[in-house]
Amino acid sequence: MKRQSGITLGGVLVFMMFIGFGAYIAARVLPAYFDYWTLQRIIKNVLTLPEVENLKESAIRTKFNKELQINNMKSVNVDDLLVEWVPNGVRLSVDFSVKQSFMGPVSLCMDFHAEETSK
Repeated sequence: MKRQSGITLGGVLVFMMFIGFGAYIAARVLPAYFDYWTLQRIIKNVLTLPEVENLKESAIRTKFNKELQINNMKSVNVDDLLVEWVPNGVRLSVDFSVKQSFMGPVSLCMDFHAEETSK
């Protein structure tokens, strides 16, 4: 007699639990990463201003604030922007943290650092 092979109903349920837990983790973590990637794009957009090396810090902050408003970024504000003049141009950097509830009393704390230098 030929022996049957395959997955049992219990195996399918365990597999679906792992898939569901992975989707739950992704739903909690990915929005923070989307904010980080958006912030990197905003910094690059600010550095594409013509002659950004010659602009005042207030003009750079104004452009950064406009980009934040356009992209509806709530986790970062214009005061978080650090502007440094380096020999080759301007370096913009932002540090921010996101605290996201996970399960019950457990929370995820994610720290991000976005930095870009003009060329």
